[in-house]
Amino acid sequence: MAELNVSIARHHRYLVVEVSPFASETEALEFLPLVKAGLWNLAIEHNIAFDPDFNVREITRAEDPEAAGKNIGESFGIPDIGPVHGLADEGGTTVYPSDETIRFMGFGDVSFRVSTSLDKATRTLKHGMERGSVGNVDNGITTAADLYLSHFYETTLRARFLTLMTVLEVLAPVTQKHPLARAMIERWKLEVQRQLNDPMESESRDALEALDRELEFRKETSIRRRIRRLVLDTAPLEESARKELAKEVVDAYDLRGSLVHSGAIGDAELHAAYEVALSTAKLLLRVKLGLIEQAGSI
Repeated sequence: MAELNVSIARHHRYLVVEVSPFASETEALEFLPLVKAGLWNLAIEHNIAFDPDFNVREITRAEDPEAAGKNIGESFGIPDIGPVHGLADEGGTTVYPSDETIRFMGFGDVSFRVSTSLDKATRTLKHGMERGSVGNVDNGITTAADLYLSHFYETTLRARFLTLMTVLEVLAPVTQKHPLARAMIERWKLEVQRQLNDPMESESRDALEALDRELEFRKETSIRRRIRRLVLDTAPLEESARKELAKEVVDAYDLRGSLVHSGAIGDAELHAAYEVALSTAKLLLRVKLGLIEQAGSI
């Protein structure tokens, strides 16, 4: 691939990233995961949320670019906008030849506010594009990243905290209990199945079927232990710092349980737990998205 030119500019409510040249549309789309990595790095580093819409927009081609440009200019009261080779919806991803002019159409009143300088945002975006590996992430990591973005739109600290804890739950891989524990669960399941084979009233059958499903779930390690293991195995920190962070995250998860079941959490406790959840989600997402190396690699 030839050396690429990357330009970044703010246009109304959009951060526009233009990359060229590519030999083909396929080659351009193969570069898209690196743009995604740059945007994820921007969101994590500067708390800038964005709509993760990377769908490819279709271009409606103009038969006469000169006439199309004149008609669009007259419609919007803009003189001499030059030839327009096609129109596409704003947002998402558009691939087109560099010698064409494509105009983008959008509707609705949307405000735009940014608290990070464009120069700083540009450096962060480019760093993510250089380091990230979004093309290799699985659906679980994509879901966790989407949840991380959505937590910015929650209106209460409680909702933001619960969303971030869900991010950690999604990132924590499912693991199985010790073989001895699984063997005992299997014996209990066999007993439940034997009883289900006998005639019984519907309420009793519903209770046993629910127990059977619960026993299947119990084969897996608890979410609490999975999150602890996730931090210990992934966080790029010294061993003592990893252990301390794992303890803090588990404590935050316990507070999450209290919040869900009783709602009894003080404001100070909630704020501290939120800060732990936020910093941990940022750190682990950076690792999972390839922006920094994980524990054992540093």
